[in-house]
Amino acid sequence: MTAFRFIHCSDLHIDSPFKGLASQMPSLTDRLRESTFQAFHKIVKLALEEKVDAVLIAGDIFDGADRSLQAQLKFRRGLLELSQGGIPSFIVHGNHDPSNSWSHTLDWPESTTIFPVNKVERIPVIKNGETLAWIYGISYPQKEVNENLALKFKKDQEQGFAIGLLHTNVGQHPGHDNYAPCSLQDLISRDFDYWALGHIHEFKVLREDNPCIVYSGNTQARHLKETGPKGCCLVTLNSNAPANIRFMPTDVVSYRTAKVDVSGVSSINDVLKALQSQVEELAKESLTHEGLVIKLVLTGRTPMHNELQHPGVAKTLAEEINTFFNGHSPWIIIDLSTQTSGTYDIDSLKEAKDFVADLINLCEDDQDKQLENKVREAMKPVFESWAGRKYLDDFSTEETQAVILKARNLALDKLVNSEGS
Repeated sequence: MTAFRFIHCSDLHIDSPFKGLASQMPSLTDRLRESTFQAFHKIVKLALEEKVDAVLIAGDIFDGADRSLQAQLKFRRGLLELSQGGIPSFIVHGNHDPSNSWSHTLDWPESTTIFPVNKVERIPVIKNGETLAWIYGISYPQKEVNENLALKFKKDQEQGFAIGLLHTNVGQHPGHDNYAPCSLQDLISRDFDYWALGHIHEFKVLREDNPCIVYSGNTQARHLKETGPKGCCLVTLNSNAPANIRFMPTDVVSYRTAKVDVSGVSSINDVLKALQSQVEELAKESLTHEGLVIKLVLTGRTPMHNELQHPGVAKTLAEEINTFFNGHSPWIIIDLSTQTSGTYDIDSLKEAKDFVADLINLCEDDQDKQLENKVREAMKPVFESWAGRKYLDDFSTEETQAVILKARNLALDKLVNSEGS
């Protein structure tokens, strides 16, 4: 059987609004929106350079109601480039771009297959008269799909590789809506050669062979919860060798997070130097990107703690660092928060049998997540508001724990300082 080479990508979220820090900076809005188009252009360019046999897109090309005609036209332009290069494309709708949300007045290239809803269809990839593979796929009819779509796939062919194209949450992956849920065994039992999955915004190989089960991840991060490299998979299937899956970065703007330990630091100048040093290190690692968005967190026990907690100090320090790196390549923007503590000895305070010790232990021993749940409940009105739904993502466990730590430190500052005065 002839080898089959293809690109597997998903979750392009073209022209989607950026959340968090990015949404607050009008000067970056156009750059950030354009980065999702640029990431897709990189995929098209890679496909043409590598002369692949097909491009598979596993859903969420657009961002639901936020899609624009401009986005659809630019996407179609990329598909036309692929078609003119003799490369067919295969697409399924996901939860952000279900079938009922797309423009039905646009004509797509003849070599583009957009799989239907409700049933799985299979389309052959034929080259020089030989059937290299069959692509099986099914689309979302609407945003919320709770049915196990994997069970609808049935291998029905005599030659070529069998590829499943599906937007799904395998094994109830945390942090993502549990749409079209299925298990790993559901996919294995279909007897396919490769599962090209979408929905999870992280490159993950769930199974390396017989069959390969892969999330390509999203092509461009859109906020600080989507850190790490983003891109697509360049895949080669061969009947007499293991699958070759190469992750190919496509992101234009990189999102990073880092902690900056300022233990013992005793001046604002030294805090700024520590921040500059950390940013310079991250910038060296991101020279292939056009932009770098960084979330920095000050940590450690420091005599500067009280000063760093004053309203507006973190924002002012961030503005100073952003000004320092103005004109840098890649362009850089940082957000800054503080999780420092005073120079009091936490371990010694925990040993005492008093209210302060109880407070520390309560915050650190939250195994039943009572505090975490109370924080989430208290923040619910913010996230359920119109602005919250548009610009904010729900708190992750890590972010909720950071709120608890911040509250603990604020309480300790008051209690310990009042006892010492």
